[in-house]
Amino acid sequence: MADAPLPALGPRQRAAAHVLLRLAHDRWVPPLPTGEDRPELARVAATRALLDAPDPDDSPLEAARQALEAAAAVPGEPADRLDLAADLLGLAPPARLALGLCACIQLDPRIGQMARAVAARLGYADGSDPALLDAALEPAGLGPAWTRTLLHEGGQLRRMGVLTLHDGKVGLGIALQAFVQTALPAHSPLRPFEVAPTVPAGLVGALVAARRGWIEVLGRALHADRPLLLSGMAGFAGATLVQAAVGVGGPQVRSIDLGAIFDFERGLPTPLLGELHAEVRLSAAPWALHGAERLEKTVRDHPAALRRLVAALVAMGRPMVLLHAGPLSPDVAARLAQEAGLPNFELPPLPVDARKALLHASLVAQGVAETTAESLAEACRNANLEVESVAAAVAFASQKAVQRAAKLAAGGKAPAEAVPTVAELRSACSATMTSRLRQYGSRVETASDWGDLVLAAEPLGQVKDLARFARVRDRLFDDYGFGDKIGYGRALSAMFSGPSGTGKTMVAGLIAKDLGVELYRVDLSRVVSKYIGETEERLGALFSEASLVGAALLFDEADSLFGQRTEIKSSNDRYANLEVNYLLQRLEEFDGVVILTTNFATSIDAAFLRRLRFRVQFPMPSPKERERMWEVMLPPRLPQDDDGIDFEWMGESFDLTGGHIRNAVLRAGMFAADLDRPLSMRMLYDAAAAEYRELGKLAPGYPFDDD
Repeated sequence: MADAPLPALGPRQRAAAHVLLRLAHDRWVPPLPTGEDRPELARVAATRALLDAPDPDDSPLEAARQALEAAAAVPGEPADRLDLAADLLGLAPPARLALGLCACIQLDPRIGQMARAVAARLGYADGSDPALLDAALEPAGLGPAWTRTLLHEGGQLRRMGVLTLHDGKVGLGIALQAFVQTALPAHSPLRPFEVAPTVPAGLVGALVAARRGWIEVLGRALHADRPLLLSGMAGFAGATLVQAAVGVGGPQVRSIDLGAIFDFERGLPTPLLGELHAEVRLSAAPWALHGAERLEKTVRDHPAALRRLVAALVAMGRPMVLLHAGPLSPDVAARLAQEAGLPNFELPPLPVDARKALLHASLVAQGVAETTAESLAEACRNANLEVESVAAAVAFASQKAVQRAAKLAAGGKAPAEAVPTVAELRSACSATMTSRLRQYGSRVETASDWGDLVLAAEPLGQVKDLARFARVRDRLFDDYGFGDKIGYGRALSAMFSGPSGTGKTMVAGLIAKDLGVELYRVDLSRVVSKYIGETEERLGALFSEASLVGAALLFDEADSLFGQRTEIKSSNDRYANLEVNYLLQRLEEFDGVVILTTNFATSIDAAFLRRLRFRVQFPMPSPKERERMWEVMLPPRLPQDDDGIDFEWMGESFDLTGGHIRNAVLRAGMFAADLDRPLSMRMLYDAAAAEYRELGKLAPGYPFDDD
């Protein structure tokens, strides 16, 4: 026969509350005079009658006194749900006694009536007045103002969210009241901060297969019943991993935003920290707290506040995972471990095969046929995405496919099947993968290929060596063991120097295109700050994010950031040198692609030059090279005059760089389009002469006879 469910309030709780109120009344109210019949004494008599009445369970007063003594002792098996709640909350006997009295007053109508009657006799406003509770608990030996001690800002019962104090009245916390009455806390103030699952059901299986080893490690860590930090790339679906670690049939993980319980700006806990404490202790569910990446500023600005927050989480004594999305800087991880005792599990990027499996599963979930999904996933398998980002990229690509099909249908053409193309899926993956980098710069795209590059023999050979190193870098460091010998990283780092327009940015784009990675031009105005330490903070986030997503970084006009350190003559010099030193450190740790371009190579600090694997000088092009540039930059579809173009003369006569030649070609095409005529030699000459004039040069005369 199954055990009967525990009642909300058992006989012991009610009897204890009955006795406490009786003792409070008898101590502070004088005995009723005999032989007098005054109206005001009728209220006293009514109160005494209420107090002298037997308790609801018909137990005599002596039994009630014994129950009071038992309530003050260390409890054994819980007699009711309030008793069970006190066990789960780990309350000491005095706190249990105070909690029992408050609960009976609020939940038991008869005892609530008694409390109001006693409060009226003692001159208190209400049966939930803290002063009345003090008066009732003091005869039990708990000392004066015991309730107010438990209920002040740092008091145990208020800090744990067990009792609340509003408008001078003591009440049960929402979570405790729901637990005692076996109801769900539907009105929990934490509900608005809950984070909904972000992983589609069709991807959970592939994610679990990809992270099986880490899920097992996480499952063992959860048994420690203390908070831990789980970090990874943006979109790593930490709450889903925690649920997988709990196992099938386990309790549902509760997910909320960490901002619900902690004010990051002020470094202070919010009033909801107590509510979280109560809900955590009164449920078996593990908790996932999202947004721990915002604690990094707290680590630096409010280290003591962080220690207090983690101490409060540890005191809850339940499994709790703080989720950190994005790069976790090593110094912050060290301080979290040292000052807050917070162990960190940092998830590495997903393996290539796992990313392919997730892409395939997501495409199939969007209705793409198996064979098509397989080919698309294979084409985009190198996209460094986590599971949430995979789902977002596939949804975005599918939307683009639907738009493309609708556009064809609107134009009267037979609509194609609304399935993403390889180009659409790659574009969506790229947009998702590098979204965080956009706050530091802009993406560089190139439509050129290596056949469009025109360089002198020496720099062209250096560029080819650089591209060759990029292709075999993994084999060099992993298979051949150079990673064991070279201790300062495996970055593909290069500096391109030379006049503007000589092809430095173009070569950077070609190398990134060759490697299949995105190239981001860093906007120094978004990185450099006048505030001390903020530049280093932004640079750290920039390099960490680029490393996680595998993007290449291009520092244009690098001499302004990588300039030489100066002799320290003021505090400004000291902090400027600190920025350079920090850059040196991050450049050594970075294992991606970083390219610097400059017009003034001599301005770059020598320490940077030693750490760059390649240095390529881009000279002004020779006449033969300029001749070739004029040819390759004219689009094949651009109609040309029958008389043709004298590229040799253009190369010899106009001393322009590739960038200026590109501008002139575009201007000449504009002339042809405006006149609706084929491109002529005169149009090309006029465009080159205009470019010359803008450079402050005198253009050579036009020697050809147009007639």
